[in-house]
Amino acid sequence: MNYNIIRGGHEDLNRIYPMMTFDFESWELPKESEFHAAMLKGAELLLLKDGTGLECGYAMMLKSRGDNYVLLGWLGVYPNVRGNGIGGKFLSCLREYYSALGGILLEVTKYPELEKARKLHAFYQRNGYGDVKCEYILYNEPAALMYLPIAGPEDISGDIRVIIRGCYLPLYTETEQKKHIDIK
Repeated sequence: MNYNIIRGGHEDLNRIYPMMTFDFESWELPKESEFHAAMLKGAELLLLKDGTGLECGYAMMLKSRGDNYVLLGWLGVYPNVRGNGIGGKFLSCLREYYSALGGILLEVTKYPELEKARKLHAFYQRNGYGDVKCEYILYNEPAALMYLPIAGPEDISGDIRVIIRGCYLPLYTETEQKKHIDIK
């Protein structure tokens, strides 16, 4: 079956945000109002639809303006279609959607402490994402920062602070970022 991505709007976010509260821990999920404000500054809510038009999942993307990268911040596949390879198809669609960019970054929280996080990390590795060489702390918790190069260099570790700052600017000011993100 074919899948495609469409860009969602504020009404879609109103509908999807309650699902996000089930998919993510409260400490790793910004307020709905923060997402709405971020969308006004360039963040994108993307919806995955199958060939029949059935919505299968969502992804909230934080896109840097000048650095040519995007951060896959929050991705969810709906429970009624989970386990059918939809997550991998969603990642393929995201790669195609952002094919002109340098690459896609993502964060796996609570890694390597939780089994769920280890499974997610392995899933992303199977889909072409590799670890960025840095110590990454997100919301005061250890996290794995992963990267899929598209048109950009294989190793972005030397530029990662600038790239992450640019990706998070639609959501957090630089001062707020210092409270939530630490890269060593």
